[in-house]
Amino acid sequence: MSVGNISLLFGGVALFINSLVLFGKVDVKSAGVFSLFTGLLQTFIATWLVVGASSAEMFGFASIYLFAFTYLYVGVTFLFDLDGRGVGWFSLFVSISAVFYALIGFSTGDMMGAGTWLFWAFLWGLFFMGMGLGRQIDGLTARVAFVLAWLTLIIPALFGLANLMTPLYNVMWWAASGTSILYFGLTMWRQRRFLEVTQ
Repeated sequence: MSVGNISLLFGGVALFINSLVLFGKVDVKSAGVFSLFTGLLQTFIATWLVVGASSAEMFGFASIYLFAFTYLYVGVTFLFDLDGRGVGWFSLFVSISAVFYALIGFSTGDMMGAGTWLFWAFLWGLFFMGMGLGRQIDGLTARVAFVLAWLTLIIPALFGLANLMTPLYNVMWWAASGTSILYFGLTMWRQRRFLEVTQ
């Protein structure tokens, strides 16, 4: 699905740029502009795909709105310097929805899709904790967002657009996913130790 891959590609770029905001490398309002453009693009793509889709197809296409509205909300929040708690609590809804999509993926045998949705549920959960609950986890969130932008969005989108989704790609993806999980776990452990020392 080329159009869907275009949505994934730009969603990945937006997530990559927003991770750089958390790292302090990109201006908030500059990232807000790109997030807003990405959200508008994804909303258009999702609506175009949903119109005339079967009920089975609609379930998958509707998931694009989870990303689209996140980027629209983030874009407006960044540009107008709004309170980010709204985005945080919206992220809780999206995280729960992502877990549901993951469960459907497991039930249909789409293990890679289910794993991807669990990654996204984790990331949106971090957005909820950071923006919704005010936890000081920007360092962790930035690293997770940076990795998942490439692992779950940009690289799959590029490979999909180039028709390179082969069994070898699947093996490489799972290897990269396992490495990412170890990295996330190490990052969480290090942050926990840092917080204990500074309390």
